[in-house]
Amino acid sequence: MFLIYRHLIKTAAGPFFFGLFVITFLLMIQILYKFVDLFVSKGVPVWIATKVLFLSLGHTFALSVPMAVLISILMAVGQLAADHEITAMKATGISLWAVLRPLLLMAGIIGLGLAAYNHYVFPESNHTLANLVYDINRQKPMMEIQEGQFTEMGDKMTIFVKHKDDLTGRIEEVSIFEKEKPGDLSPRLTTATWGMIIPDHQSDSLLMELHDGEIHERPDKKDPTNYRVTRFRQHNIRVPNVERDFKESGRKARSDREMNMTDLWDAAQRESGRQQEVSDRVSDLSKNLLLWQFQLLDQDRRSDLLGRRLPAPGKRRTKLLDGKLKALPMKVERVADQAGYQGKIAGSYTIKANRFMVEFHKKLAIPFACVVFALLGVPMAVTASRNGKGVSVSLALGVYLIYYLFLVGGEKFADRGKMDPMLAMWSANLVLMAIGIPIFIRTVREGQIFEFRLPNFLTRARNKDQSS
Repeated sequence: MFLIYRHLIKTAAGPFFFGLFVITFLLMIQILYKFVDLFVSKGVPVWIATKVLFLSLGHTFALSVPMAVLISILMAVGQLAADHEITAMKATGISLWAVLRPLLLMAGIIGLGLAAYNHYVFPESNHTLANLVYDINRQKPMMEIQEGQFTEMGDKMTIFVKHKDDLTGRIEEVSIFEKEKPGDLSPRLTTATWGMIIPDHQSDSLLMELHDGEIHERPDKKDPTNYRVTRFRQHNIRVPNVERDFKESGRKARSDREMNMTDLWDAAQRESGRQQEVSDRVSDLSKNLLLWQFQLLDQDRRSDLLGRRLPAPGKRRTKLLDGKLKALPMKVERVADQAGYQGKIAGSYTIKANRFMVEFHKKLAIPFACVVFALLGVPMAVTASRNGKGVSVSLALGVYLIYYLFLVGGEKFADRGKMDPMLAMWSANLVLMAIGIPIFIRTVREGQIFEFRLPNFLTRARNKDQSS
């Protein structure tokens, strides 16, 4: 039996790595498409772009490993069934339960490894990736001044050059419009015959050294007749904050996808504790209101509330008490408004706690999908050997669609507080297990997974035609 187990695992190992490579490659194409515009627009060096793509593999592995498990079992068991090795095993008294055991063990080990990966490796790689993307977005490379075009250098300066030498930085026939503030209708115009662009990397600024030009401006914006022209042999214009090389910021803050399971659990508990604090504040508001009301009605404690000695019984006393009692509805309304506001705060804490718990359960639910896919893969592979590979491929696509629809949909519902996070993340596994166990039992008993039967009246009509 040990030889059979080793043969099954060895047969599934090759398709597993093949499926892992193919699925990871397909997912990486999507990631590359996502980042390519960022790399080009920010002028990211090749080594940084390579590091971003390498760290992006951490996210793809979390999704591609369960898929690869299903593909490996479909290919391995399907090939054994096509070669009639499964039939030979059954002839010697080896059932599909024996075939499932080593594959289930392999899937369980892979799932445990993936769970450890999700706890120890994935949060750190995701945190490093998030920091890189954050630093790349902060990067502001040198404004690219194109010849024959107006280039916006911020919201207060526009530059036009007729000719430009990219090697030396020399520019010719330069026109620069400078505004005191955005929307200024009379900007200062600086023209020059030629100039040089000199980047200052230390101060993240740009120095434009202009030669043989003029400066046209209106010193007094309110007096249109006052116009000044200044001619120069050399004039320097420094534009600050137009260049920022890539620098690592060392960001310490972490989102929910950058935390391990311990941090996620602690963060969720902190948010739950804040919910309790809000609930206590709402209770205190109601208690203080009731205390104020009963104290006002209590004849012995009424003077303590009013803060002074009550007048003798009469119109003055009645007027004073009526005024306090009429203020009660306003106090109730204010307390209701404050309670509603506190309720919104508690709702925000609930959403945050749900997001942490969603990520916590996701790190366990996705690895467990390896076991679920193994349970589904064996009967699907046997069925494919009877009905063709197209059936197996269709079932595999159906399984993927069902699983990730449940996963993504459950995450959205849980994040909005409309579904328990644990149920949202584990519902896909529970549903597929509820489907997979009866299918496997039926396959063990030599039954078809899907049977199509004609209605009784059509069967009787067909039998009648055959007898006639």
